[in-house]
Amino acid sequence: MILAVESSCDDTSVALVDMTGALFFHRSLSQNDLHAPFGGVVPELASRTHSERLPFLVEQAFSETGLSLEQVSAAALTVGPGLSGGLLAAISFLKGLCWAKNIPMVPVHHIRAHLRVALDPSLEIPRESLGLVVSGGHTHLYRIREWPDLDLVGQTTDDAAGEAFDKGAKVLGLPYPGGPEIEKQASLWTGPLIKFVRGINTRNSFDFSFSGLKTAFVGHIRQTGTDPSKTPQLAASYQSAIVSHLTDRIGKALEAFHPPSLLVGGGVAANLHFRSELEILCEEKGIPLYMAPRPLCGDNAVMVALTGLELFRAGRGVMSPYDEIRPRPRWDED
Repeated sequence: MILAVESSCDDTSVALVDMTGALFFHRSLSQNDLHAPFGGVVPELASRTHSERLPFLVEQAFSETGLSLEQVSAAALTVGPGLSGGLLAAISFLKGLCWAKNIPMVPVHHIRAHLRVALDPSLEIPRESLGLVVSGGHTHLYRIREWPDLDLVGQTTDDAAGEAFDKGAKVLGLPYPGGPEIEKQASLWTGPLIKFVRGINTRNSFDFSFSGLKTAFVGHIRQTGTDPSKTPQLAASYQSAIVSHLTDRIGKALEAFHPPSLLVGGGVAANLHFRSELEILCEEKGIPLYMAPRPLCGDNAVMVALTGLELFRAGRGVMSPYDEIRPRPRWDED
């Protein structure tokens, strides 16, 4: 069995998979209610909550499956990128758990895990594919020369797409996290859309930028007010502008690189409008599209487990609990 833990931001998640990748247990505890009063994640509060919840979730995993620590072949954990406190909470907990039994530990790269879960674990990721991770903290486009090696092709020059969704929702008076709330309100509108900033320019044609769009959106609301009856139209217009910018840059990359496939993961990849537009784009370009299942788009331990299993089988990056394992909050894709 592989025991996996994810704690890079504000979701505490634990999973158990066997050596075929079959899922035996998966549970995530959200911290949305804890951070909602602050309008965003408070790192110290997040790390303390991870430390409180991890022992409970792991105990639950063993009690519900009837398995035990003795049956665990390795423990996989996210060590970066992410918030230092949350990463350290998982490292400290798992080192203590694995120490007595000398259970190997497999550090997992958070970005790679998001991409790995986009494709069935039994299948190899095609060489030269493109991979997009789009979330509250990342809007990064990679060229996958040979898995798991990534070359950064484009990235946001300011806000991540998920952050742009959250900020837009806050201006509309919608609850945190804002992405799902924007999507919910947008689904109520079928009329004409308000055109915000389009044709955004960046130095690198594959980069993303959302600050101008966010400023235009805030400016429009300040001029027109926040009449609740207008919220669905505003949400739909803002969502459409964000998705249009994402698909514009992805389309340019598809034309430039002609990849054998496009892999997409991250919390924003759960957005149905975005998924639909990507499907249309990839069908037009003749590029196979692999998107993470909606329940696995956000941070979760299943993606850590499957990536850790792959690394463990290959003997790549496997460490002893006696080794020094440090959080890597800004882990480059080396």
